[in-house]
Amino acid sequence: MITAGIDLGSGTAKGLLYRDDGKVLARAQVKTKADFNAVARDVLDAALKQAGLSRSDVDYTCTTGLGRYAVTFRDIQVTEITAAARGAWVLSPDASFVLDLGAQSTRAIRLRDKGKVKEFHTNEKCAAGGGAFLVRAAKYLEVPLESLGALSKNAKGTQPISSVCAVLAETEIINHVSENIPVADIARGMHESMAERAVGLLRKVGLNGPVTLVGGVAIQEGFVEACKRKFGVPVVLPEFPQFAAALGAAVLGMQRAKKRLAEKATA
Repeated sequence: MITAGIDLGSGTAKGLLYRDDGKVLARAQVKTKADFNAVARDVLDAALKQAGLSRSDVDYTCTTGLGRYAVTFRDIQVTEITAAARGAWVLSPDASFVLDLGAQSTRAIRLRDKGKVKEFHTNEKCAAGGGAFLVRAAKYLEVPLESLGALSKNAKGTQPISSVCAVLAETEIINHVSENIPVADIARGMHESMAERAVGLLRKVGLNGPVTLVGGVAIQEGFVEACKRKFGVPVVLPEFPQFAAALGAAVLGMQRAKKRLAEKATA
């Protein structure tokens, strides 16, 4: 049996194909556009092409993320918090706390048995802690987004970013650039600021153990290093952290598909 997990985030859409023996057959990612249904089809087709499969090979499709309700061909949808929690647990079975950082949202999640959500908190008031902030900041710093992590990790100093508002933080960054502050120091300051906000959320859910990082921001190595400095607990970075929610959706879809199959067999 094969299930598809599709995570429709505000920045990118991720698609993942999962087989009932626990093997991930393919991962694909495309930029999010206004038509979530079309984006979902695009990312699913990209994953199918990678795996050498067709749509008829997919037994069940589970969607998550901002655009999860817009997908007409879904079998079920789950919240991004539920999906990220389950995906993080699959990637890191010892996980007790999860930090999920997407384009707009930062979510701190405390897990209970088998990756179920016990408690969570999000940054509902401001996007300064999300990946979209880094995208805009990279533009002002005139460096590729992909290079921010290495710049931050190798910085010789740190330029603190004090503003908690995304707009004000961007203005602060522009001012630092005009003052000829090293770009690497500004990048580290951005990651330090994001890690500081993140640990505040984690403390709200009772942080007292290892944290598993998932979401697109988790591939920024400078941010990961900032988390290790700020959290005071072990930080776990699984492979392909940006696909954790898509994986969780596919795993939850697999459970639902097997349950439906069992119900039909006993009907």
